[in-house]
Amino acid sequence: MQGTYRQSMPELHPALAEQGRRIIEHGLDTPHDADLVPLSCDVIEGDIAAVLFSHGDALEWVVFEYDTDWLSRGLTALRVEDSPLHGQEAQVAIRFETWTRSRTRRWSPKGRHLVHTRVLRAHRIAQLRVATRTIATPHGWAIMVWRGRRAPAISVGNA
Repeated sequence: MQGTYRQSMPELHPALAEQGRRIIEHGLDTPHDADLVPLSCDVIEGDIAAVLFSHGDALEWVVFEYDTDWLSRGLTALRVEDSPLHGQEAQVAIRFETWTRSRTRRWSPKGRHLVHTRVLRAHRIAQLRVATRTIATPHGWAIMVWRGRRAPAISVGNA
């Protein structure tokens, strides 16, 4: 895993993958553990998904691939106080990006089956349009996921 911002990873919530699967299947309003609050979810139907949570002083996320069921690809966390947050104007700022190779698809030398995840801080932004899907940002954070080397186009929808 690679990231644009390196630091020590906080301890992950023990139910992170289970809660992430529930969010993918039932949405952000799904009942959840009180100490693991869902912030954002991005699902490419029948392919890959990612769910972002707040847990204590950290952001935690889980990435899934679909192969007869949603299988966890990996868990990651970032301490909020360690992340370089600044500015109050409406903006989308990249904070952390990870990538791994697909386990459910044959590896391609051109990188078509790389799975990318990007966590973004979205100040005063109601939603993001990523390719053909919409990602709600009710808590000012977003997560997006995609395959391939190039990130999809992002546009902003303000409240």
